[in-house]
Amino acid sequence: MASYQQSTYSLLIQAPPEQIYASLTDWALRLKWRPGMGISWEGGGGAFVGQKVCFRVKSPFFSYLFSFRITGLEPPRRIYMEYGGKPLKGRAAVEITPEDGGCRVGFHWMKVEPVGFLARVYFALGLGARSHRRRTLETLRMLKTYLEQTAKTNS
Repeated sequence: MASYQQSTYSLLIQAPPEQIYASLTDWALRLKWRPGMGISWEGGGGAFVGQKVCFRVKSPFFSYLFSFRITGLEPPRRIYMEYGGKPLKGRAAVEITPEDGGCRVGFHWMKVEPVGFLARVYFALGLGARSHRRRTLETLRMLKTYLEQTAKTNS
């Protein structure tokens, strides 16, 4: 088994890239459409290169924290980040690609590895990859619902 994880999950969202990008990089706005997850960040409400962002993931059995630094921003198409420690270390990106009628929003784990004994066991059992897939798709569906409902309200 590889010591690192790679994955890509995506969803088509009926919204312009600028609106999707803003919803992903404005942390205060993200708190509104992504319930069940605590977010804290350095600086103001928007993402910037070098910014540290922390997420508290809540589940019925336990909660955990993970953090990353924003390593690159290419508005309105890409966001690059790097996980810096427990429970994850490695690189990830969000990519917004225009398609007919909307944009495909993809979340990519380019090379992420679990750090610490419990995280390594969790991933070795297959639970980490399953949890990552479920939570990523859940987040993308929440973003889709939020943006598509906002578009209907504004029209």
